[in-house]
Amino acid sequence: MKLSSYPPLSGTTVMDGDEVDVIVCIDLEDLEAKGLSSSRSGIVCAVWHDNGTSDGWREDVMVPCLEDEELSVFSTVSSSSLYFKHTLYRPTSGQPISFTINYLYPGDPTKKWVNFEYQTRDGIIIFRPEIPIPDMNNNFLIGMPDHRAIEKYFTIPPPQDGSVNPVTIEQLHKSMGNTVATDPRTWVYTFSIPTSRTSRDPGYAEAALAIPVQGTTISYFATIKHGTAWVQPHHSSFRGLRDYEGFHPPREAIMTAFMTYQGDVVLFLPLSNGEKTVYLKGSQNAKEDVIIGVGRNDGFSKVDGKVVVVVARDVEEAVEEAFYWAKRIGEDGRIMDIEEEAELGGGDDPWSDSLKYCTWNSLGRELTDKRIVNAVNDLYDSKIEVQTVIIDDNWQSLDNNGRDSFGHRWTDFEADKIAFPKGLKGLVEDIKRSNRGVKHVAVWHGILGYWNGVSPNGWISRNYKLRNVGNESIYVVDKSDIGRFYDDFYKFLSNQGITAVKADTQCLLDERLPSADKGELFPAYLSAWRNAASKYFGTRAISCMSLVPQILFTNHLSPSLPKFTLRNSDDFFPHTPNSHPWHIFANAHNAVLTARLNVTPDWDMFQTRHEWAGYHAAARCISGGPVYITDDVGSHDISIVKKVTARSKTGAMVTLRPNGKARSAEFFIGFGEKRPLRVTNTASISGYDIGLLGTFDLDGGRERTDMIPVREIVGDEVITTLGGETQVVKEFGVFSHHTKKVQIVKSSGFVKMNVVKGGWDVVAVCPIVPVRIDGGRGEVSVGVFGLLEQISGAAGMSEVKIAGGNSTVRVGAELKALGIFGIYANYSDPSRYGKIRQVTIGGQDVPERFWTIGRGKQYGEITVDVQGAWDYLRLDDRWDLWVWVHLAV
Repeated sequence: MKLSSYPPLSGTTVMDGDEVDVIVCIDLEDLEAKGLSSSRSGIVCAVWHDNGTSDGWREDVMVPCLEDEELSVFSTVSSSSLYFKHTLYRPTSGQPISFTINYLYPGDPTKKWVNFEYQTRDGIIIFRPEIPIPDMNNNFLIGMPDHRAIEKYFTIPPPQDGSVNPVTIEQLHKSMGNTVATDPRTWVYTFSIPTSRTSRDPGYAEAALAIPVQGTTISYFATIKHGTAWVQPHHSSFRGLRDYEGFHPPREAIMTAFMTYQGDVVLFLPLSNGEKTVYLKGSQNAKEDVIIGVGRNDGFSKVDGKVVVVVARDVEEAVEEAFYWAKRIGEDGRIMDIEEEAELGGGDDPWSDSLKYCTWNSLGRELTDKRIVNAVNDLYDSKIEVQTVIIDDNWQSLDNNGRDSFGHRWTDFEADKIAFPKGLKGLVEDIKRSNRGVKHVAVWHGILGYWNGVSPNGWISRNYKLRNVGNESIYVVDKSDIGRFYDDFYKFLSNQGITAVKADTQCLLDERLPSADKGELFPAYLSAWRNAASKYFGTRAISCMSLVPQILFTNHLSPSLPKFTLRNSDDFFPHTPNSHPWHIFANAHNAVLTARLNVTPDWDMFQTRHEWAGYHAAARCISGGPVYITDDVGSHDISIVKKVTARSKTGAMVTLRPNGKARSAEFFIGFGEKRPLRVTNTASISGYDIGLLGTFDLDGGRERTDMIPVREIVGDEVITTLGGETQVVKEFGVFSHHTKKVQIVKSSGFVKMNVVKGGWDVVAVCPIVPVRIDGGRGEVSVGVFGLLEQISGAAGMSEVKIAGGNSTVRVGAELKALGIFGIYANYSDPSRYGKIRQVTIGGQDVPERFWTIGRGKQYGEITVDVQGAWDYLRLDDRWDLWVWVHLAV
């Protein structure tokens, strides 16, 4: 037996309105279902809750309800399901409700508590108060109390005895024509950071920014530093007005969101650049709850530390608002006017869609030209035709300083002459000669040259001015030469046939440089690398070990800068089981921040032949970022490769990337709370948006189910103009990659996912578009799923068209690649179902044997074998990849 609920336990759910139906689903094994077949009321289920008061808890017995009649649920669970419902109402106290579930099983007098049986915590339900809407003259803002005033949730600490800097607060307003946007609300907190008193130490300041109003905070979620190179998610240990323990993150926080008792989110976003770092911390006294801004100044004059503070209805809105202002707040405090859409280069390079191979886990540091060529040959012999090869660490010419690679230093642009006797140019030629599908070869290098900088005794030292940065063994190219150095280096790489770069160890700009050098070199290096990479490689550059606030806000914030690929988290460790779920959890939560940057997110490479290969493959497919593999030679799983790639009409092996950036759907749920991770993204296809939901097991324990509202996947209201008229979508088609099941659910319905130990699934949720026929007397409801065999096959379409007529409904999609194309069609008159007038690909008629029409449980499912038909018709890249299905009605 498995049990799930909505609202979920171990979670905080914010509701609009005055009531919520608590739904409990019990999934029964076959033997259990037979024993209960004569009486559904054999199980007694109850909600145990505090009704938003401290007067004690009470039990409300739930009533059985029928799926289909009362509930619309898509389920990947094949067993019998029982549903129970009970309505909870907004407490008169206005406080959140804490609740859990218990049940009695027939023949067992012992009441079972779900928190104990499933190791979960209480769920929390917050009823959001109704918010007045301002009139066109903005009278709400001027004449009424501010419903989202920061003072409702945080007070300003009084000035201290001189040890804490005073803070100035300015409210910000978006200009919206003749009115001012009032929702969400935004402020900028400013405090002064002095210069350093010594040449080696930075200037430093702390400022008490805010103290939570007692009894208003439920929990917090923070993005905190992880080492010097990375960030990771951190959650408050407890949630609820009575249990919240205060803001005490274990490391510096670069963004923090607080959930309040009225459902508002308060977000703090410190702003950093190449010369200053600003972050948040809590009090060292566990009994004090205060948010402290900390500023470090590596420049040569006093600067202001700034923190953007937003009160909004949810985390997504708050982060979006905070980054809107982060892009506009200048160092002098002025608000700059920028164009959001002014992305340099007009979007992603097709390089991002190519399947990539990286040498790092595959070959390690023992690189030679023969080993690399043999590895790529092995991939092609296995029908894994990567288009990009990334040569990772240890191709460079190095000295032997130090006992390991962290002490070695770079000597020469040329590759190591022993391991690469033909140089990089010969290596690139050898790779491409044997493997015609390889379009790009990239190389790795450290931002300072190598892990320990540049050798003072090599070719580089004789051609560029070096600077010793406070340690006898660490030399770097001086500020005066760094622009010329990077331009020369990348010009050299380009002449060798290298067409992309991975600039790693970027955190060393923060970690290795003393303050006196950092103020000069940090911004100079970032600018030199960015300009050279863009000049020689366009957007084909990977920024790695760079989840450092100064780097993120300098090189990756503005939409006018090059859109590079950004590593989104620390590495994972293939032989450490817990490392795999944590890696996906960390990426999904880090993306809450990085999704607002002008980057393509990179969730790291993985191996296709591994116990967790499918798990990682699913995460990469839904991420919206590139897909890299790093297989050992001779160790591949082609079935995994086929899930993440498809063949383009030119025969190239491509990945199908959603154009959104995936992130966690639940921000205030910690890693250890026995809940599957929910990751959402969107494949936006010219007005036809398909929601993607990935669920991933985190705790490696018992099999679990999870109920997710459809609106959490696709949004509160979806509008489509397909089908001949503008209309609000009321139904959605859901397709599970694992079970291949297709089902229609209402917009108010649920998707119920089943996750086994170490398991995962991805569902696509597409709008069902009603198309009127016979002059409005009949209707055909149509949905388009895309390619069915790939995990992110919904992203395999670039355009969708649906049009009706008196005798035909035409459903068309322009595909990015070949595969099995799937649509759904439901007729108001079922007797007309199952007749297809014509299917075409590239304007050519497709024989009937290449399409299928679902019957019975597969009613409504129509598939076209585009790959098979393409080959049969002997089409090539001169034909377009428009697939049309003409339904006879």
